[in-house]
This record gives sequence, C-alpha cells and structure tokens, in this order.
Amino acid sequence: MSVEGTPDQAAEYIPEKVKKAEKKLEENPYDLDAWSILIREAQNQPIDKARKTYERLVAQFPSSGRFWKLYIEAEIKAKNYDKVEKLFQRCLMKVLHIDLWKCYLSYVRETKGKLPSYKEKMAQAYDFALDKIGMEIMSYQIWVDYINFLKGVEAVGSYAENQRITAVRRVYQRGCVNPMINIEQLWRDYSKYEEGINVHLAKKMIEDRSRDYMNARRVAKEYETVMKGLDRNAPSVPPQNSPQEAQQVEMWKKYIQWEKSNPLRTEDQTLITKRVMFAYEQCLLVLGHHPDVWYEAAQYLEQSSKLLAEKG
Repeated sequence: MSVEGTPDQAAEYIPEKVKKAEKKLEENPYDLDAWSILIREAQNQPIDKARKTYERLVAQFPSSGRFWKLYIEAEIKAKNYDKVEKLFQRCLMKVLHIDLWKCYLSYVRETKGKLPSYKEKMAQAYDFALDKIGMEIMSYQIWVDYINFLKGVEAVGSYAENQRITAVRRVYQRGCVNPMINIEQLWRDYSKYEEGINVHLAKKMIEDRSRDYMNARRVAKEYETVMKGLDRNAPSVPPQNSPQEAQQVEMWKKYIQWEKSNPLRTEDQTLITKRVMFAYEQCLLVLGHHPDVWYEAAQYLEQSSKLLAEKG
C-alpha cells in the first residue's frame, strides 16, 4: 500500500471550525468571531504557513493596530527582521496606535543594540514616536523609557555630561506639560532630577514650569474622563446600526468636541490643530467606515489651515 503524499495531506488538514469560519467570512468578510478563530489557528502555526492569514487580516482591517501588532510579533518571534521592518514601514505612519508604537520601540531597542549607531537610532526612534503619538493619554511609558535611555547614555567629560543633562531636561519639560495618565509621577521625577543637579537652580526651574504643569494635570483628569469607556481596540467595520455602536460614535464625537474646545486654553493654534487632528486620527482607526467622520475631519483641517495661514 502506498503512503506517498500522506505528510502533505496531514499538513493540509483543515480543522472543521476553520472551514466554518471561512464559510462565514465568504458571507461577511467583517465577521469578527470568524476572524478570531482564524487568528487563533494562525498563532499556532509556523509563520511561513500563518503569513497568508495575517496578510488577509491586515488587508481586511488596515487600521487595526492590534492586528498589525499580532502579525509583527509573529515575525519577530521567528527572527524575520527584514520582514518586520517592511511591516512597520507599511503600518506605523498610518496607524497611530499606542501598543503598535510601543512594539516598534521595543523592537528597535532589542535588535539594534549591537550597532555602532545604536544611540542615535534609538534617540531618533523615541523622538519620532513622541512626535507622532506623544499626545496619547497612555504615552507615559514612552516618555519615561526615553528619559531613562538618555540618562543611561555614557557621557565622558563635562561637555558630554552637560549635553546629556540638556537632553534629559528637554524631554522631562515636554512631558510635564503634556496631558496624560501619570503626569504627576513624571513631574515628581523631574523635580527630583533638577534637585539632584543643583538645589538652588532647581527651585527656579520648577517654579517657572509649575503653572504649565498644573494646567496639563487638570486637562489630564478631563482627558481620562472623556476617554473612559471608548473601545479603542475595536477593528473598523461598516456601520452596524446597533445601540452599542451608536454609543461609541457618540463618545468619540464627545472626545473630538472636547479637544476642539481647547481644554489647554492655549493660544498656540498649531498645537490645538495637532491635538484635534490626533483625536480624529484615533477615531478613524475605529470608525474608518463612517463617511461623516472623514468629512468632518477634512472640514476641520481646511478651516484650521486657513486660520493658520491668516495668523502667518
């Protein structure tokens, strides 16, 4: 009796639940329950076999940070770093999702450490991340990691030491006026840092920034309230017209409206615009199939551009 081809047949075995899930996806390509069955299956397969599923997943949900991260983590696990870099190039700029960006920073930290240019590369990655996602309410860890990275950079001689102090101080001072969860801890650490350098100068440094910090802390509390209950990991699907979806849409609009009200009470129109557009971008990761949100975002951007042009 010939048994040729048996290994191939075994490799091609498709579990019943996967067949059912595929059938459901033929009827509705956005069926999240069916997708979660395929994802679980992919996570148990070697990446060479699972890649096709991940590619389908990110093609169907191109704005889902969670799904991109799953795909990237599978490639990292297999040490396919060329593929990882290409995946980051495809999604990072379009998907401002905090966990995806943390994954990117951790990847740079863990894989570029042996390069002679590591310090520059890592600092660039942190600056890039803070510029794109530093306004995120959950971005505290990125700020702290960057500060700790800078503190750990070897500095030989007083010139290098002063450069390092300036770099650390710059990130602390940016972070302490940036509304986010844990801003109080960052402020306490910053105060201690200045006191460790020069007690007399520290008092003035801290007093000079205290007002802006208090303002950002007040806004951080409001920010936390306005974000509460938002399902920010939900993959973007066409409108379902369900009560739960209507509630989420309402909450997203409330958050955007809150940013438009200029809670920081700043006169910096560029900052206001940047924060509102960040809110729209966060919203569109989840509500990308809602044309009214795109329309509103485009309208706002047009009005803001005119305003900024008038102000010169």
